[in-house]
Amino acid sequence: MNKITSINKALMNNIRLIRLTSGEEILVHVIHDMPMSITVTDPVLLIPDAGKIGFMPYMSYCEIDDMVIKKEYIMFNLAPTEDLAGQYQEMIKGPNVIQLNESPGKIIT
Repeated sequence: MNKITSINKALMNNIRLIRLTSGEEILVHVIHDMPMSITVTDPVLLIPDAGKIGFMPYMSYCEIDDMVIKKEYIMFNLAPTEDLAGQYQEMIKGPNVIQLNESPGKIIT
């Protein structure tokens, strides 16, 4: 295994699918896993739709560098399929990067 492959594999191992007690399922990159909390970056919300899965920035109205989630609010924390992890990587770091937490410009109330 070459150096680039091992780096990519390490990055993929830190990608997790987390289901919160609110029912939301998010794909994240884990940067710290502590006994009572987990710190993540680049959260993306999974949106199931007619046999497909869509993605959207999690809490797109906030600027999130990293986010701490208390483990009491996590129902499960699993490794996604290799395909799903690859799609997540492409969204976050690939040529078609989605704009996470982009300011909406104008909010009309």
